[in-house]
Amino acid sequence: MRAFYNYAPLALAISGMLVGLAGYYLDMVLQISYERLLWAGIALLLCLAGFMTGGLIRRLDLTSHTDPVTGLWNRRYFYRRLAEEKTCANRRKTAICVAMIDIDNFKTINDKYGHAAGDLVLLELAAIFKNTVRTTDIVTRWGGDEFAIIFSGASLREAYAVMEQIRYKVETKFYFSYGLAISAGVIPLEPDQAVQDLLLTVDQALYKAKVQKNLVIAQTDLLC
Repeated sequence: MRAFYNYAPLALAISGMLVGLAGYYLDMVLQISYERLLWAGIALLLCLAGFMTGGLIRRLDLTSHTDPVTGLWNRRYFYRRLAEEKTCANRRKTAICVAMIDIDNFKTINDKYGHAAGDLVLLELAAIFKNTVRTTDIVTRWGGDEFAIIFSGASLREAYAVMEQIRYKVETKFYFSYGLAISAGVIPLEPDQAVQDLLLTVDQALYKAKVQKNLVIAQTDLLC
């Protein structure tokens, strides 16, 4: 399905061209009285229509899975990709970790500087997240001042290390000027674990981190 959305313009353009060329070929073989130029024109029109329609499909798919403020993937995309990554991980016997992030004291930015300033801060935070994670990881805006990251093929130790880098970068950039930091929980996805159970567990880790703030809590810390 993702391949169709990504290559929809090309696929539909080729389909239109093939239909037109097929008609032109039949006209040549069967010696029908239609003008051959008409088939060439139809093929071109179908090609253009297919390309434009495919482009629209791709844009609609992107819009439906993208957060308009930060440009990150949204919660709908998170659920879809987590299901896909879980299937691949079970087949390949690889690990997956999920982190849930909350921005500490973000409300004070909106209250003191306005929502426009708050949106700019969210953009900068999104850039920190994207620039720190690996290319295979999936960063999403969960909603409001919460974010989620899927660490594909990463152990808990590796995912925790990345989250600590993110926490440090946010603290360095925002804590002394705006009082902003992040709290985060990060846990591994067990092979037979349901998505809702995973979200419940990672929420528990996040809640424990938010009590102290500016802290990353891993699943192993939940027992402490």
